[in-house]
Amino acid sequence: MALEVIHISDTHFGPDKSLDIRGANAWARACALVDAINALPFQPDFIVHTGDVANDPDESAYKLASEVLSQLKAPVYYCTGNHDDVSMIREHLTFPELELLVPESNEQLCYRMAGKATETVEFFVLDGKVPSEDGPHGFVSREQIEAVANQITGEKPVAIFLHYPLAPIGSKWIDEHLLVTNRSEVLSVLKEVAGDQFRGVFFGHLHRGLTLYQDGILNSGVSSPACEFTAGPDDDFCDFVSGGVIPFNHITFAPGGTWVKSYSLPFNDQ
Repeated sequence: MALEVIHISDTHFGPDKSLDIRGANAWARACALVDAINALPFQPDFIVHTGDVANDPDESAYKLASEVLSQLKAPVYYCTGNHDDVSMIREHLTFPELELLVPESNEQLCYRMAGKATETVEFFVLDGKVPSEDGPHGFVSREQIEAVANQITGEKPVAIFLHYPLAPIGSKWIDEHLLVTNRSEVLSVLKEVAGDQFRGVFFGHLHRGLTLYQDGILNSGVSSPACEFTAGPDDDFCDFVSGGVIPFNHITFAPGGTWVKSYSLPFNDQ
């Protein structure tokens, strides 16, 4: 049986409906994202938001995010982004059935998705957030790596969701500043335990749609509805591109393979 999953990321809600990010209203564009997903001609099994739910860790921002994202017709799982606060995510956002893999006291969202819809695929969420003063890169703790590895049976397909990429994308500034710094360790362990069942890594953070196939692993990123980042090969910084399309990915996990279909829908800001 195929599973239909919608992948979104980086909504960057502000504390009220007025927050503009480089001239783009984050609330209005997130509302358009919800409307577009709800209008799909099929019912997703679930949705994964790979982090930066809020632009800053603010109670009001998560309340506004909950107000908008709760209108989605499918259950939503969340990852921690570098702009997020784990305790606020837990307090204000509703999760479907899951199994925590590290203690809640660790202030990390690391879990295995549960429930009937995930019986045929082993879905895991990793938390790569580091203290904001350390920068925008990610790091996945050894505790999380071991916890996920211990859950992988090797008998079912495995998919990993997190905020940060685990593979360089060929853009100088991004590859230096935005990736998981211990990605080699993470991937080495996951590849060893999952083997041929490793279906892919799915992430946000880059504000770019992206598909990479590296060392036998699918790496799939989805952009932000708020704004995009530039990603030139020799860029010394990331610039912002505002007023773009409304993006989300539709991932199909089927017995014979994994399909990623990208949606880029126009947005009327008038």
